[in-house]
Formats: sequence, structure tokens, C-alpha cells
Amino acid sequence: MNPYRLSFLFAIFSSLFPMLLAAEVSPAAEVEVRMKNAQNEWTTRVVALEQNEQNVDVQVLTLSAESIPAGTVWVDVIHPYAKAKAGDEGFFVFCNGMYGTFRPQDDGQYRNTHVVMPNFGVKTPAGALSVILTGLRYESEQLVTLRKGQYEVFPRFVLNGETPYEDIRLEFHRLPQDATYADMAHVYRNFQLEKGVVKPLKERVKENPELDYAAKSMEIRVRLGWKPVPSPVGEQTAENEPEVHVAITFERFMQILDEFKRQGIDRAEFCLVGWNIGGHDGRYPQIFPVEPKMGGEEKLCEAIKKAQDMGFQIVCHTNYSDAYSVSHIGNRWDENFLRIGKDGKPVTYTTWGGGNMYETCPMEMYKRFADEDFARMKELGFRGVHYIDVFSTVNPRTCYSSEHPATKQDYANAAKLIFRDAQKNFGAAGSEGGFDYFIEHLDYALYLSFHNPLNATNRFVDRHVPYWQLVYSGIVLNNPYTATTNYTIKEPLCRLKLIEFGGRPMFYFYSKFRSTGSNWMGDADIVCATNEELRASVAKIKEGYDEFERLRRLQFEFMEAHDEIAPNVFRTLFSDGTSIVCNYGETPYEWEGRSVPSMGYVVAP
Repeated sequence: MNPYRLSFLFAIFSSLFPMLLAAEVSPAAEVEVRMKNAQNEWTTRVVALEQNEQNVDVQVLTLSAESIPAGTVWVDVIHPYAKAKAGDEGFFVFCNGMYGTFRPQDDGQYRNTHVVMPNFGVKTPAGALSVILTGLRYESEQLVTLRKGQYEVFPRFVLNGETPYEDIRLEFHRLPQDATYADMAHVYRNFQLEKGVVKPLKERVKENPELDYAAKSMEIRVRLGWKPVPSPVGEQTAENEPEVHVAITFERFMQILDEFKRQGIDRAEFCLVGWNIGGHDGRYPQIFPVEPKMGGEEKLCEAIKKAQDMGFQIVCHTNYSDAYSVSHIGNRWDENFLRIGKDGKPVTYTTWGGGNMYETCPMEMYKRFADEDFARMKELGFRGVHYIDVFSTVNPRTCYSSEHPATKQDYANAAKLIFRDAQKNFGAAGSEGGFDYFIEHLDYALYLSFHNPLNATNRFVDRHVPYWQLVYSGIVLNNPYTATTNYTIKEPLCRLKLIEFGGRPMFYFYSKFRSTGSNWMGDADIVCATNEELRASVAKIKEGYDEFERLRRLQFEFMEAHDEIAPNVFRTLFSDGTSIVCNYGETPYEWEGRSVPSMGYVVAP
């Protein structure tokens, strides 16, 4: 070919290439909205996106509540970037950490109903997105479907025929084509920071000594006593209430403190579980008097003072989401504070220590009990990350009571008030999981996921990644899994996952207490029925203490990146420049001149 002609063609291609590239990643103008009614009939319409005036890479979808037909069961929103052919490059990542690629496989779907954050990410050949749900988020699920070789990744709003109480609203944040799931998580992290919903832990601890202490300490939960679980008696009374099994008295707890000091553990936050009347989940919402079989209030106050004099932080476990009719003994039972289902009846779904467990309406619980309970527990001397069970491990719920109706947003607002006041009274507040609807008042998540990293994931999921941590590490203290509880007595994989995901270690005396059924924190346990058991248990906790002492500085750092750098080898990068490389392979892995042992890790620098 004539060299001048070749040069001319190259010049034309060079001028066109940027335009072609721009066309490939140009913003989509519209999305598909699919609605299903009770007759299983689908309607599809195309809805234009609005351009965010402050950011050219952000587009917004708003579906007014009035525009959604009566009786709609589902609303699906499908963005053009969220479609891929089987075999295409790209991935999806849901807020629960489930990450998958577009592998060829049989038709089907994966559905995430555990929407802990209103955010997910997707990258296909068409483009990359981080999606934030800012309206009707509590009605949402996250789905990936495969039909006839076509993948789609989208949010579904589950209305079940009810009129939505607010507009559906989504923000689509467009990202470069080389975006990672860390980049997608950081979009939501920045969203929360810029709105002032959350602040970095480094800033918050400057005026909060309790939170500063907790961030530098392991969490030690001590289950003192409980009634049989599941209960043999559904509706308990003074005559038929089962006996409380006392595993640890307040006197024995003080011996635990002594053993901690004897073995060189100088810093820990203890949380007493089941200190209240009836033991763990024994008579909620009745808490007082302090369970006499454990030593009563005088002995509890002695134990609290001893712990604090020894340099430990000590808090307690409470619950405002569940209630038992046996609380009538303490004049605290009232069906008018229960959550009412769509059928007009109180909602009960399982049997626990106090009998049939009823769900409560949190605003009613806040108005009736929070002030009195917090004041009395504060008088006992508790100070630190006060623990309130359940709330952050469940999505907000609807109450259909005619006396105190509540949407899921109302439920979320009430939870915020409860945890706000807990922070005011005790210094900080924690709960069970990672649902972030009151994240501005959540300082610690006991465990973020019930997924066991030892088990397989759904076939559409390649692996579980620390997506929540990429958003909130350095902001909210957390432990990644139920399976990483008591990690030093478990499989090496549990230890590695705690380290890889930047977790705050949590140990639990008598984590296993159910009479029947699964032990969601594992079958291995830390106990102290004898002095020999106590010494052995504290020795295993000391292993975790020594390891955490070397890593605790990372609790104050953002998680900036996470990726698989080789098969079964993962690198986590923190904002201070620290890298942790974890090797799940069967042979050592060489990384930057260092050998990472099989089922081990290295920290650099």
C-alpha cells in the first residue's frame, strides 16, 4: 500500500478512535421499567433519565408513587449497562458482598434479599455503574438473571400490591471501563461522607474515649445464663416459666477478669449477655431486676467496677425488637406495642428463651422504655459500645396497626432514635449486623454476614468479597462473619477471612447455647465451667489479642482496594498504605520478595 495512503488512513482512524471510544461509554438516556401485577401480567415502558446538574457522570431515575398502577406486585428497573451476554467480560457485585461474572451456565437467577446497603455495582461491555437507591430502598431486592444466554442485573421493588409510601428513586453513577468493585463501593462511601451521614472513625474518636477504646480492643461477649431454647413453653407465666440455666455468675465473671490479666490481656471490651431477669432473651421487654441467680444487682455493680478498675470497658446486651408475654410478671406486657401483620394479628415467628417471640413496633418501644431503661443501666455503671440486638441484621418492617401504623421508613426512623439515645447514654452503640438505615448512630456491627466462608455460594456467585468493608471500614467497627466468632479455635480459613476483611475480633463465652438446631456461630466454643477450661479458653483469646495488637491501627483506616492477585491469593489495601496478602492456596506464594505461606498472610509495610 502507498505509504502516504497508509498515513492518511491512520490519521483518519486516530481522529475517529476517541469518538468511537466515547460512544462506547456515553451515558444511557433511558432505562426499562417492568411492572408485574397480581395476575402475573407484565408491562414494560421506557423511562428517560435525568442528568445530575453537578456531576455529568450521574443520572437519576424517579418514578413517582402516583405513576405506579394500583395492585403492582413488582417493579424492575433495567439499565442498558446492566445487560450482558453469557461469556461477556464484566461482573456484578451486590451489597451483601456476593460477586459474580457472566459465565455461560444454565438459566436461572440469584436474588439478594439481604439488602444491607442501597447500593450495588455492575460492569458489562456496555459500561460500568455504581447504583444507589435513594427512594423506597427498604422495598428493594437485588437480582441477576440469566435467560437464553442473556444476563440482566437489576433492583426489584417488591410492593405486593400496596401503594408505595414514597417515590422510587435511583442514582446511576457511571464509572470508567476499568472500574473495580472497590471503585463501586467507594462511590457509595463518598455519597455517605459527602452527605454527612457518617464520619471517619479517626475524627469521631477525638471526642469519644469509649469509641476510641473499643476500636483498639477485642469484643468479648459473655453469655451468663439462659432458659431453654427453643422454649418448651410458648406463653410463659410465673407458674410455668422454665428455670434459668446459669453458666457464669457475676462472681465467676470476676474470675474471668483475673485470668485475662494473669495471661497478659490488658485491653478488652466485655459485653454481658443475659445479665437481666430470666437470662438471655428471658423476659423482654422486662429487664429488671438483675437476675438473682447470677448474684443480683449488688454483685453485678461490683463486677462492673472491678472490670473498670482493671482497665477494661464493660457494656451489656439488650433488645427492643422482640417481646415475650412472660414480661407481664414485671408489668411490661402490652399487645399494643407489638408489630401487627397484614392479617391484623401480632407477628410472631419463632420460639426463644422467653417463649413465643413477638416482633415489636420500635417507635412504641422507644416511647415506652428507652429513657427508663437507659437511665437504669447507666446507673449500674455500664459504659462503652452498648449493644442492642437484632435491629441492624434485619430490614425495616411494616406495622399495620390501626393504633400505630408504621411504614418501613417509620421503622428506620424509630431505630435511629433508639441508637442515638444509646450513644448519648453510654458513649457508643452497636447491633447485630450491617443494615445501614441508622448507620449514623451505629458504631459496631457484631457480625456482617451469616454466610459461612467454608461453604459454597450460589452458582451465580464466584466468591464473597468485602464490599461492605470497602464502604464502611474506618467508619464503623465490624466483624465479618458469624463463622469468625472465636476464630482461634476454628479452621485456619476463618482466621484468614477475619484478617483479609479487616475485622475487629470477637470472642464469645458460650456462643453455643441452643438445645436443638444450628449454632450459627459454630459448634466449637469457648467455655469456663472449670478452672482448666477457663485457662484454656483465655489462652486461645490471648492468641487473638496478640494478633490484634499488631493490626489494630487498621481499624482507623479506610479499605481502599481488594483484589485477587493470583489464584486463591487476595490483597487488601488500606488508606495508610498497608497491604495484607492472604494465601488460601496449598503452596507458598511469592509477593514482592516475601513468601506468603499456605493458609497464611503477610503485612506490608
